[in-house]
Amino acid sequence: MKILLINTNYGGGAGIACRRLHKALLANRYDSNLLILEKVKSPEEKNVHSIEEIISEKRGFWYFALLKFSNRLLNKLPTIFNKKAYINGPSSLFRIDKFAIYNESDIIHLHWVPKIISYKHVFADKKKIFFWTLHDMNPFTGGNHYTSDLDYSPFKNLLQKNCNKKKIYLKDANLTAVSPSKWLNGEAKQSEVFKNFEIRTVPNCLDTEVFKPLNKIQTREKLNINFPNKIFILFVAEDPNDSRKGMSILIKALNQIKNKEQFCLLIVGKKIDISNINIQVVQLGFIRKEVDLTDCYNAADFFVTPSIEDNLPNTILESLSCGTPVLAFNTGGIPDMVEHKINGYLADAVSPKNLVEGINWLFQNHNSVELPLNARNKVVTHFNCSEIVKQHVRLYESKFHSNE
Repeated sequence: MKILLINTNYGGGAGIACRRLHKALLANRYDSNLLILEKVKSPEEKNVHSIEEIISEKRGFWYFALLKFSNRLLNKLPTIFNKKAYINGPSSLFRIDKFAIYNESDIIHLHWVPKIISYKHVFADKKKIFFWTLHDMNPFTGGNHYTSDLDYSPFKNLLQKNCNKKKIYLKDANLTAVSPSKWLNGEAKQSEVFKNFEIRTVPNCLDTEVFKPLNKIQTREKLNINFPNKIFILFVAEDPNDSRKGMSILIKALNQIKNKEQFCLLIVGKKIDISNINIQVVQLGFIRKEVDLTDCYNAADFFVTPSIEDNLPNTILESLSCGTPVLAFNTGGIPDMVEHKINGYLADAVSPKNLVEGINWLFQNHNSVELPLNARNKVVTHFNCSEIVKQHVRLYESKFHSNE
């Protein structure tokens, strides 16, 4: 049984989750390959292929570059006068359905694939077995990835047109949707596009031997942040200014806490203006290596992710696996991971006030023995790679054998 995982990017949240599954499949001796858009010089995993390499080998690099540019323009044209609108429809100039690696695979497992799959051509083969892990809403909407990041009403006609196309192209497809969270599963079941398809819930996996508890003092010394008598709060986002990630809410909350001198905010990701934050801030910049990220999680007393809308963030799993409690809003797929006052704090309403309450509670309980143990146990028990691979393989085999 040959498995092909497909994701547009090598990096990013979805790319990381997809690569972790690919690596876990290989570790368990399954025949897995990964297809991404652009070539990676030194991929960390084996069997990584790119659309760039496949097309460049046949037609030359400049043909690929022109095709990629034209494809981006095709996707952006409907919203070209609105820079904030992020809509990816069902069309693509790339024809991955013609690639040998695609046609030789028994299982096609799509992940985050905007811009690289043409629904019309990919789903034309009604016998091909497809799985589709939902990393956001894009697969079953008219092209928007979430609903909270923008008012999409001006694009109502475009979104409906795309939905109609998707329903036509997906009709009778041998497709099973896989949602990492219960929340997104429910959203997909209520959608026009996926309501008639089987939808399973299988979470992302994490290597708990990489993300593991370490000595806090040593990790703080390693990061040069061993300030005495400080409570360290960690925030991780590729772009903290992304409105959906809730940094503006966090800043308002931090400016409302009374004992400001006792806290230090650690930020991993793109550097931002911190002049409006009234507590000590250390910006650690982009950190790519998992072992270095592990140090950051272990250096923190707790991790905060004030996302307004999110699926099953890798960062929460990583933090919990390191034994670091999590503060978050009770939104999206976050309750699948964070249990209120057991391994973290779930704030009910999205507001600075509720975030302040969570900060105060975690401050009062930062010496708890149970919180870190519960955090670690949650991931080891429910999100370890071995168990998640078994769940995926059971799904693959059920469809593979029924298709024989």
